[in-house]
Amino acid sequence: MTGENFLNRLPTHERRLENGLTVLVREDHSAPVVAIVTHVKAGYFNEPDKIVGISHVLEHMYFKGTERYGAGEIARATKAVGGYLNAGTIYDHTSYYTVLPSSALEQGLDIQSDALRNSVIDPEELRRELLVIIQEAKRKLDNPSAVATESLYEEMFDVHRIRRWRIGTEEGLRRLTREDVWRYYRDLYHPANIVLVVAGDVDPVRVFELVDRYYGDMPPGEALGERSPEEPERRGFRFREMSGDLTQSYLGWGWRTPGTLHPDTPALDLLATVLGQGRASRLYRGVRERGVVTSISAYNYTPTEIGVFGVSAELVPEDTAEALRAIWREVAALRAEPIGEGELERARNVLEARFLRRMETVEGQANLLAEWQALGDWRLVGRYLDQLFAATPEDLRRVAEEYLALDRATVLVYRPDSSPALGWGVADVAALLEGGGGGEAAGPAGVAGAAAAAEMAEVAESVEAVGPVGGAATVGEAAEEGRRVGRGGVGYPASGLGVEDGVYFYELPNGVRVAIKPRRGSPLVSMGIVVRGGVLREGRGRSGITGLMARVSVKGTRSRSAAALAEATEALGGTISPSVVPDLFQWTLGVPSRHFAAGFALLADAALRPAFREEEVERERRIALSDLEQVRDDMYRYPYRLFLQAAFPEHPYGASLGETEASLRGADRDALERWHRAEVLEGAPRVVVVGDVDPDAASEVIARELAEVRPGPVLAEPSFAAWPEGPREQADRRGKAQTALVLGFPGPRRDEEDDAHAMEVLANILSGLGGRLFEELRSRRSLAYTVTAYPITRWRGGAFAAYIATSPEREEEARRGLLEEFERLAEECVSADELERAQQYTIGAWKIRSQTNGAQLADLADALLLGRGLVELREFEDRIRAVTPVAIRDAVQRYFDPNRLVEGIVRGTGGVG
Repeated sequence: MTGENFLNRLPTHERRLENGLTVLVREDHSAPVVAIVTHVKAGYFNEPDKIVGISHVLEHMYFKGTERYGAGEIARATKAVGGYLNAGTIYDHTSYYTVLPSSALEQGLDIQSDALRNSVIDPEELRRELLVIIQEAKRKLDNPSAVATESLYEEMFDVHRIRRWRIGTEEGLRRLTREDVWRYYRDLYHPANIVLVVAGDVDPVRVFELVDRYYGDMPPGEALGERSPEEPERRGFRFREMSGDLTQSYLGWGWRTPGTLHPDTPALDLLATVLGQGRASRLYRGVRERGVVTSISAYNYTPTEIGVFGVSAELVPEDTAEALRAIWREVAALRAEPIGEGELERARNVLEARFLRRMETVEGQANLLAEWQALGDWRLVGRYLDQLFAATPEDLRRVAEEYLALDRATVLVYRPDSSPALGWGVADVAALLEGGGGGEAAGPAGVAGAAAAAEMAEVAESVEAVGPVGGAATVGEAAEEGRRVGRGGVGYPASGLGVEDGVYFYELPNGVRVAIKPRRGSPLVSMGIVVRGGVLREGRGRSGITGLMARVSVKGTRSRSAAALAEATEALGGTISPSVVPDLFQWTLGVPSRHFAAGFALLADAALRPAFREEEVERERRIALSDLEQVRDDMYRYPYRLFLQAAFPEHPYGASLGETEASLRGADRDALERWHRAEVLEGAPRVVVVGDVDPDAASEVIARELAEVRPGPVLAEPSFAAWPEGPREQADRRGKAQTALVLGFPGPRRDEEDDAHAMEVLANILSGLGGRLFEELRSRRSLAYTVTAYPITRWRGGAFAAYIATSPEREEEARRGLLEEFERLAEECVSADELERAQQYTIGAWKIRSQTNGAQLADLADALLLGRGLVELREFEDRIRAVTPVAIRDAVQRYFDPNRLVEGIVRGTGGVG
């Protein structure tokens, strides 16, 4: 892929208004959707020290009202036309975006331009919103990964504004005034400092006419104001140790690198991919696969003029010294000699596929164009891609040697309070690393690098039968090759069952069903092997076995090692993703569509022919247990898990962390093989494919790869999940800044469709910008940054739950606020306006989500395995529109019972986690 091909696949139009506003219009007629992005070149780097966090505060106030729209009305007006809006602040910019049906283009531009030009920054709204942002800051303090990353940046830099706690401190936020925010808004939010991008199913002439109408008379402004002080050059290793209420340690490495437009940045991005992105990366193979850490990754982050090359890892505290040595060994290897061509090609393909996936949605296209235009010209992304694909192994070695020296590194360890202090100084850590240097036993290439050449040879052999890894063999050619040299030279024809709503259905000779939806406008294809069951069928003593089986399945097959499987898959630009949800488990893969045949062969190998090697089972078991411990650090997942445990105490849906841990410890290789045979090979897997493929040719590839599946007799349906008859609470206490609460009541199952759809619409009445919970508990009472409600609609049970995180002293107020909203809903009908907005939003969000192959694959799999088939998708819009205020009230009355309230709670102490 060249930069020009990437950019010119779809037309992009550019215009600069007389007032200085830059406007880009990207035509993409693949879906009736449009994205509008207002990219303001003002972020944390533009803030003087006395007003740190003000960019983020203004982001919150931006949609809080204008002269035309009161607080909450902007979000409600957007929902009313079936769209959503949001915003984000980062170091170098603040981005406001809305995604809507393309029929609502004018309404979207009208609303967005009014917010940009006429935000009132009401003093009372600001006072309340500052309290919300303080709750957000507390939530961030409870996030170990965020604390570790920003503390690392603070240690790395001496004067540049990237070193500051970017959201601001509670003390600093309380000092901000309406005059501070107003001045910042008026000084930086002007046309010369803004890029407006409209992408989607639009006529560019019409867009420019509307932009002239809504933005053309906006007063011009001056060029961008104050920037961050420039960071001086420095040498010298740095180290910092921190502790908190954690269950495992977080380890961060950082090196300073240049900004986005520097000529070395493409090589550094490739280097980060080689080092620590994907299962075939050196850190994954040389550190994670040796059991030294539970997770690890590398990145090169470049917010405009400055960069950070980072390594992040999670581990048990006692392995800290070994992890530091192992990471440095792999980094040192990259500095010692050029990487192999195969590793570089893998990195190129991974980054190419990442760009293609970002361009799969109009929102992704609009944001990408805005970001590069803000750097000077949207076409610069083409130059970047050309440099990326022209980089050589020697280029990567050179930048590694120049930027990743030990005396330029900063290391941070964030460990549990309960673990012994390391007590190391800078000299101690430097000596530890220098002594462990390149690793004599492994040679200069490091643990992972030493094996790279042999593994790439194994990769080449492993994909021989399905066409070249990096070549452009078509699906048809691969199918023909399969017929000629497939298993025993025998063909595996699939029987066509017909076409419904553009989906082609096939039945393989062994009875496996296949659904293929071609999408000709997409250069990508998503494929999945999906099985009904998993968690639902585990029962007592087997909790977590499906997840462990899925994890180990990608750690090597009967014909490929873990490294060879990862290399081969990532050489196509994708990663096999096994996942387990309550009613389904699956293996999925997304790649450029030219690689479908090779990709599906690899996907089937992982799903159907895992080796379950003893050492891999043991390693993945340890990491799975560590991941369960990490759930206890997550202030969303942990209370949710406690809620399910209390709500479904006798059902697999409610398995506790303790039950799952005990089960995993007893699941050996034989148990995993038996479970895989029963649930997959003798089960009833489905294959679902969505993307740019020929259905008949693809079905033949699938038939060849799934020939060994022998579905057994239909299994008895699992039991329903019973709700407790009385109130239940499951709680824990942690040293966190907030208390997080999930409370809920029984809800409809998936097959109780009328109630399920009513609850889906109700969730959108309650949640999100402009929703009842948002307006009452966040905007008016400033109780929380995050508050939401949602149905839990499963095949064999259901619930309706709400989540809120607040200061510990306000727990009871938060609980009462949620229950009061449920009581109101049981007593009175929602208004016609509320209902219509929520219906439009529910339908619009579903259509917007359907832009991606992966989302369509998930919807198809869900409907085919758990529901009534494609008729569900066909009827979705009509069934949502059929929901009435009375239907919502009646459903709430049926399920809302204070005597059956279930709660999952993680109570904080108000301290810093």
